[in-house]
Amino acid sequence: MNVYVDETGDRGYGKQSSAFFAMTALIVPEEEDWNVRATAGGLRALIHQSRPQDVSRPLHWVDHFKKKHPERRRNAARMLAVMPSAKVVHVIVPKDGTRQFAGMTNGVRFYNYTTRLLLERVAYAAKGWEGGPRSAVVRLGAVKGMDHSDTLNYLTYVKQGFVATYGVPWSHIKWPPKWHGTEWDGIQLADIHAGLLNAALSGSPNDDDCAENLLLCKHQLYRKTSGGSLLGYGVKVVGDPAYVTCRSWWKKWCVA
Repeated sequence: MNVYVDETGDRGYGKQSSAFFAMTALIVPEEEDWNVRATAGGLRALIHQSRPQDVSRPLHWVDHFKKKHPERRRNAARMLAVMPSAKVVHVIVPKDGTRQFAGMTNGVRFYNYTTRLLLERVAYAAKGWEGGPRSAVVRLGAVKGMDHSDTLNYLTYVKQGFVATYGVPWSHIKWPPKWHGTEWDGIQLADIHAGLLNAALSGSPNDDDCAENLLLCKHQLYRKTSGGSLLGYGVKVVGDPAYVTCRSWWKKWCVA
């Protein structure tokens, strides 16, 4: 199966930094990967309809799905929601609740640890995939200024058992994961999933409307068992989960 990963927010803890960072994985069985190309191509055609010469330009949440274009956000969520067999995993790092955690103020260690948490959940999803275990081919969006060889070294160190991960089935991830540019359709779609999450988390905790598009895709969130818990699996919060669970839309989001 193919796994596409992108992120939203930044890894800093300064006054101008985002309130949270999140990393999102879009998981698609290999035989359904044509839906990735069809969905991304359809969205590009929709976004670039006034400039058809740009139809091959990659989509970016921050550029093409601004708040002033609510119809684009809605259409994107609707198109993502009908992708059959797709699963989604989010790892969310609230800044205020993790500032004191060891190593988190180091941007490299922050990124490496978050990536590890995401891939742990991808490994579980691959092992327990409906219809039988799978091998996950992981493609992550390249991050400007990051030395991804450092991340790979850390992940390999973890995979080899030098860090306790309590039974994570690393053998179900084809090694090594690789970083790519946004020309990959799946990375563009992972970016949009991350953007929908960003829009929801950036709203007031009492505002249901900010999550209306995110909720369209809730059925795609990964659960270890059918009807099982969402928290810790399809949604992993580093630190206090109340950062997400206190929001008025959480109960709607977590219902299978």
